[in-house]
Formats: sequence, C-alpha cells, structure tokens
Amino acid sequence: MLNSNWPTVRLGLLAATFVGTGLVWARVAAMPKVDQATAQKPENTLQATVPLQGWTFIASEPITSNEEAKFGRRYQYQQDKTKLQADQFYMQSDGNVSRYLFVHTPIRTANATMKVKFQPGVGHYGLVTHEGKAYLSACVNPRGLSTVTESQFTQNRYASDLQISRLIPWLLGRESLIDYRCLWTLMSVPRKDGLQSGTVVSNEKAYQTLESAWFSWHQWWQANFPPQ
Repeated sequence: MLNSNWPTVRLGLLAATFVGTGLVWARVAAMPKVDQATAQKPENTLQATVPLQGWTFIASEPITSNEEAKFGRRYQYQQDKTKLQADQFYMQSDGNVSRYLFVHTPIRTANATMKVKFQPGVGHYGLVTHEGKAYLSACVNPRGLSTVTESQFTQNRYASDLQISRLIPWLLGRESLIDYRCLWTLMSVPRKDGLQSGTVVSNEKAYQTLESAWFSWHQWWQANFPPQ
C-alpha cells in the first residue's frame, strides 16, 4: 500500500519544496538594495509640524543628541502661559524607557521613581518629576498600544506583529516580521505656571497637562507612523 502511494507523496513533497524555494527567492529578490550613504545617514522622516489638540504649535527642529536613534525632532507648543516640549526619537528598540532616560537624559536616577500608568486604547506611559519639570515618556509603537518597559514592548510586538495579514509583505521583503521600531517620546512641562508670580504647580496638575497632550500625541503618531 505504501509503495503504491509513494509517487503521490513524493510529488507532494517536491511541490512543497518548489513552492517554498520560490517564496524564499521572491523575498530575496524583492529586498531593497542597501545604499551605504543612505544607511549611514537616514533621512529624517518625522513631520516638521504636528498638531496637538488644545495647544498652539510654536516650532520644531531636528535633534541628534541620542546616538541610539536614527533621527529625532524637538517640538515646542504653548497653551496660555504653559510651554510644552516634546522630544521624539525614531529608534530600533528594546522598548526600555527607563534605560533611555538614564542613558540619554539628565533625569537619570530620578526615573527610578517613575510612575507607570495605563490608559485604555492608548497604552502605558511613565510620569516623573526632576529639577522643576514634569515629564511623560513612552514608546509609540507602529501597531498596538504604547509601552514603557521592555516586557510590555516585547509582548506588544508578538501580539500585534504576528498577524496573517503581515505574512505576504514579510515574504516579499517589504516589512520585518517582528517590527522593533519605537517612537520614543519625552514630553515635559515646567512646574511653574509661567505667570509673573511663578507659582509652583502640583505634580498631579502637571501630570494631567501632560496626559491630555499625550493622548492626542499618541493618536496622531499611530496614524502617521514613519515608514520602515
């Protein structure tokens, strides 16, 4: 019985091997050729102007202070007497926001007191104060919710990236199967209210200001995530 079925089985195996080999070659052929100059100095694809609900856009400028980032941009906004700064870095990432704060910002050890919160439909974000400013920080992910810790980032990758709809683009070399990109955001507002009296704003009030801006910020960047 086995001998009589063997030609059919062998034909099936050969067909599967042929199809698999063809898909691999198609993927290799479709992979973009890497231009060395471009690879060394990628174009900054972060939008120069980003709307932020309830805030007036003032200016933006490229920043290169983070050597892990491919590129970055600093955005300035104002609401009444309050000024808000948002630093955005495009990174291939492990998603560890606490480490980014320690390595790339003056916050450093103060981030050990960072308070991590969760907003349904948005994700996790961290809040901390340091030397007269309140900060909010998180990774905007290309898919799924925002994250703060490495474990949150990894879980989000597997939950959001391993989808049937992404299989063909991956086979054709258009997308990475696991997408490690992160738009690392660091927002800050001063804890003084900007009035002549210079009244110090409570942590909670400063955090509420940052959270309101963050929810709008996250929504916009998820819909306008830079291409791979």
